Amino acid sequence: MLATGLIVGGLWGAWHLLVNFWSSGTPSRTLMLSQLLTSLFFSFGILPAYRVLMVWVYDRTESVLVAWLMHAALTASNVILGPLMTPGVTGPIWSLVMAAALWVVVAAVAPADREQLVIS
Repeated sequence: MLATGLIVGGLWGAWHLLVNFWSSGTPSRTLMLSQLLTSLFFSFGILPAYRVLMVWVYDRTESVLVAWLMHAALTASNVILGPLMTPGVTGPIWSLVMAAALWVVVAAVAPADREQLVIS
């Protein structure tokens, strides 16, 4: 489960980072430093941890609907909270705090399902 979540989460993060560059709104597709850091922390901090949790929930429920609802909740929270972030350090700090919190949750579920979280 951990390996699956990390592999798919890494690919998911790479895709989202690419989308951020495509939608940066500038002809040269450049991002400001704060946008770049936010995108990197989100893509490779938040998304892999969240994907590990999505795989864990799917393994427990075998429900694609629940996994879809988790994805929708993450997207909705970014749409709702995203405009509240101002340029500067708010975005990168929020992404780092969120990533740390999600990795804490991943570490908390590890003992609950040790056999599936071990990389084999």
